[in-house]
Amino acid sequence: MLKLNGRILSIAIGFALLTALPACARHADAPPAVTPAPIVVQVKDTPPGELLTCATRPEGLPEDPSLIAQIPTKIRAGIIRLARAFAGNADRNDRLVNWNVPGSCPVTKDK
Repeated sequence: MLKLNGRILSIAIGFALLTALPACARHADAPPAVTPAPIVVQVKDTPPGELLTCATRPEGLPEDPSLIAQIPTKIRAGIIRLARAFAGNADRNDRLVNWNVPGSCPVTKDK
């Protein structure tokens, strides 16, 4: 059995007071929960008319093999990169227009 002497008793009372006294103390009142007012953002349902036009696709280079063979390889590769980038942007624009106004632009499936 544990013999309680003055030192152990004072330590036990100290721990008891450390846990009990903070509960008796006055606490500052918590500030009232304030709900911030919602931020109003004006949203336009549709973009301006100039953005709702289908992309115009130019006819491109002639497909005569003798003319294509005359274009240097590096220049031909650059032309192909430009044409693919233009086609990607035109397809993206048409999808955006069709998303806002369905069926406005023709859908191309050749990739």
